Amino acid sequence: MRREWLLLGCVCLAAACATSDSNTEDASARLSELGDEVWNRRMEKSPEIRLRLGLPVERLPELTYEEAEDEARFYRSVLDRAAAIDAVDLSHSELVTLETLRWELEMTIEGLQFFWLRSFLTPYASPLRTLGQVFSAIPLETDEDLGRYLELLAQVPGYIAQVHDLARGQLERGIVVSQQNLPAVVGLVRASVRESEEGMFSVADERLAGFDEAQIEEFRRGIGGRVSERINPALEDLAVFLEGPYSEQAPEGVGISQYPNGRDYYLYLVRLNTTMDVTPEEVQQVGYAMLAEFRERMSEIRNEIGFEGTREEFHDFLRTDPRFFPVTADEVGDRLQSASDSMWTRIGEYFVVIPEAPYGVKRLQPELEPAMTYGYYSPPNATEPTGYYNYNGSRLDERTWLGLAAISLHELIPGHHFQIARQQENETLPTFRKDTYYTAYGEGWGSYASLLGLEANMFEDPYSRYGLYILESFLATRLVVDPGMNYFGMSLEEARQFMRENTLESETQIFTESLRYSTDIPGQALGYQMGKRGILELRREAEAALGDLFDVRLFHEAILADGSVPIVVLERHIDWFVETQRLRH
Repeated sequence: MRREWLLLGCVCLAAACATSDSNTEDASARLSELGDEVWNRRMEKSPEIRLRLGLPVERLPELTYEEAEDEARFYRSVLDRAAAIDAVDLSHSELVTLETLRWELEMTIEGLQFFWLRSFLTPYASPLRTLGQVFSAIPLETDEDLGRYLELLAQVPGYIAQVHDLARGQLERGIVVSQQNLPAVVGLVRASVRESEEGMFSVADERLAGFDEAQIEEFRRGIGGRVSERINPALEDLAVFLEGPYSEQAPEGVGISQYPNGRDYYLYLVRLNTTMDVTPEEVQQVGYAMLAEFRERMSEIRNEIGFEGTREEFHDFLRTDPRFFPVTADEVGDRLQSASDSMWTRIGEYFVVIPEAPYGVKRLQPELEPAMTYGYYSPPNATEPTGYYNYNGSRLDERTWLGLAAISLHELIPGHHFQIARQQENETLPTFRKDTYYTAYGEGWGSYASLLGLEANMFEDPYSRYGLYILESFLATRLVVDPGMNYFGMSLEEARQFMRENTLESETQIFTESLRYSTDIPGQALGYQMGKRGILELRREAEAALGDLFDVRLFHEAILADGSVPIVVLERHIDWFVETQRLRH
């Protein structure tokens, strides 16, 4: 398949002389038009995109089945027209765009049948988390901005009501969040019921610095009235429903396969999140093989340190010695920042193009810390030009710093921030591609970035190197327990025991992570190691094929230059890259 696509690329080059300019222009124009249609629809409906572009956010997304059905109908129309484009008339970059667009359209259309199996309530997937991010990023510089903020706030009760309707719809179909994760779901809803001065819709004084006291007072009264009179009651109604009729039907077990059509949905999720044509069985075997490799690497480091005890004894030492734990939340942030700063000093050795957007770290919102193991990266936008890793600063006695350097490289430099900022700033990409994100590509790049730090000697201390392999092992266990719980019938406790035996995670982290895989966003965690493995294999193949012609900077540019793409498309693109490198020499 990969070679067939490469052959098509060569045919495209050979046919260029025989193809009229008008045909080429027509094909390119049609592809551009389809891309613009997709982009305009996304831009119209996505608050995140609008905020990044500095456009006003005037409405919240629709969360209904009817909206998803309309989305699939629109994508079917675009896919039908994309099928009429002759790939021979496209440049290589356009061919990448066409194949990426087709893949996304097909997966979205196929996914409609699984609408009611999607996670709408759980901490990682909850639309409530999105609300906080949107309102905290809305610019407040003019009177019109204040008015729009209040108008958007007035839509929040209806948005919460849609979440409520989704919960009822799932209940009617026998799809209810497991008892194991329901307390976190209810806890997130109840934590969102806050006074206007302290909740997700509160506005810090510095955001209102350009207004006089009378305007600020009136604005804050508007927020307070909407929050207390409509938003908090809507959240309370949702919480009461979840604690009452909904919880009575909550199953004890975990895993998507316990629900109607759940096994088919998981097969879809494996393909969606790995962007490869692989099965749960194949994913699990990769996980077992990775864990065996990492155990060997960790054994070598223990020998280097001179530790004479068993692996379990060494891990007990790492879990209990105070020197391996941060004292304050600020120390966590400092270590994360420092690791990426160190890698930045070597960045020119590995990359041709460097993004301009600054990066940093800040602590998670308090309501998210109990249910999230680590944190998340938030890209730059028009209001906040800095890309931040939002880290979890709670329960420091359970959060070893050993893996913080690897996490930093994954999340910031040269990981998510480097890749996403690079994509956003890339003027050669079609506009709709600048906001495209595929889990296996993005998380795979983040995991590859951690290993790149090893290549750049960012882990000179053996304990930090051990921490890298602890993180690698943690990510590899996902390939075993995610399909295990969602497809093969592994119980929650069996999965947790497997994680205890193969990671250094605390009980708190094992608790939240195992729920993330089995009851929150099943399948998503497969993208990290499967995507990294795909990139590493492509690098090894390129090194073998090019020999002395191989330049790691050009390879990385080939990976990043066309933005986020499915791995199946990336494989064929790197085949083309290798061939063009040969022809140039």
